[in-house]
Amino acid sequence: MNKNLLPGNGPCALLVLLLGVSVPGFAADKELLDILLANGAIDQAQYDRLIQKEELEKADVDEVITTLDSSGFRVKSSDGNFSIKIGTRLHAEMSTHRGDLPVGIEPVNGSELRRARIETSGTFHDNWSWAAEVDIADNLTAVKDFWLGYTTAGGTKLSIGSQKQPYSLNVEMSSNDLPFIERSIDNFILVPFADRAVGIRADKSGSNWFASAGLFGETVNPNIINDAEGWGVSGRFVYAPIIEDDQVLHLGVRAMQRTPSTSDPSFRIRDETTHMSSLRIVDTGVIDAVDKNTLTGFEAAYARGPFSITGEYTALETDRIGLPSLSFDGWTVWGTWSITGESRASSYRIDAGEFKRLKQGNDFSTANGTWGAWELALRYASINLNDGTIVGGEEDVLTTGLNWYLNTNVRLMIEWSRIVGTDGSTELRDAAEGLNIYQFRAQYTF
Repeated sequence: MNKNLLPGNGPCALLVLLLGVSVPGFAADKELLDILLANGAIDQAQYDRLIQKEELEKADVDEVITTLDSSGFRVKSSDGNFSIKIGTRLHAEMSTHRGDLPVGIEPVNGSELRRARIETSGTFHDNWSWAAEVDIADNLTAVKDFWLGYTTAGGTKLSIGSQKQPYSLNVEMSSNDLPFIERSIDNFILVPFADRAVGIRADKSGSNWFASAGLFGETVNPNIINDAEGWGVSGRFVYAPIIEDDQVLHLGVRAMQRTPSTSDPSFRIRDETTHMSSLRIVDTGVIDAVDKNTLTGFEAAYARGPFSITGEYTALETDRIGLPSLSFDGWTVWGTWSITGESRASSYRIDAGEFKRLKQGNDFSTANGTWGAWELALRYASINLNDGTIVGGEEDVLTTGLNWYLNTNVRLMIEWSRIVGTDGSTELRDAAEGLNIYQFRAQYTF
């Protein structure tokens, strides 16, 4: 080979390799490999491997590996030190209510784009990682995950930025993976405190345990000027004494304490029958003079074969300045049955302490006569927002749903929820007992 075609600036040499499918006799040209090594086109490990080959091919020196499949679009360097993944989630939903409500109170029924997210993530320099996710549903742009992470030699992952606060299996599981269209009503106790926030978080796991803790400020847009913003600490510990392909036992405890901002030491807890309905059955109103809020709870889940059952409980204690403290609580129990026989246990990940999406045995295909995976889900949830002079109300909701997993990217969900009990403390709460809510979602993730 003529060395004059390969000047020492490197790119020409790399171009020859990339344009040629194969270049016979390369191993004999040690000078070429020396040039590539000197200019950073290959590293020492690649040099040592290539010098032994009789013939070099294009794949030997490709710097980028591109993959496009059901998991998204991924680009990775040949040495694996750098990668980028691009994906999306689209949740299109419809809902309607049926029941007798007081005159002048009408829920919003119809359709909406519940979530429309662009999700990117990646790794660099071995131990570093990052994620950037924005939601453009409702013609608004909202930052979701936006963090930078580092994994230590001991396996502890540290992340800083906008991210989930570690609290509750319900919160940690992605909306892509939950067997229900919306989280249960007890989750509304968490909304003012346990939503995404800017902070630092540490995660670590072993063969049958997971632990996570963090220190957090407010959301990315706290709207606080020249004042001390709210802050909090949270932690979650999971122990799974049984982790098998067809069986999992999950046990967890969690705690969180938050101090509100000095400019607005208040909060409000209220539900919403659907995301777009604007119909709220329980509502504490604004609670002022808050010193600190403490959340505690536990969770348990058992999956065996096509069946699973999960339960969670959360208690909120609110200390107030010059006023009596308050106590609220909520709980939920849900079960799933994979009609087509898939194992919920096989989707469990101890390194995150959660269940991922149900893995269907086959894809829907009229040509092959296969129908994907079908799942039934049943849930009962309760919330109690009454204490002292606060009469926020009590509410119990029963939900049943049918989920159709057509393939790893598409899921269709249909649900019926019924408010089976309230404390009747207001005209609305009294009338809401027996209210039926119907929802449908078409979900695409990539």
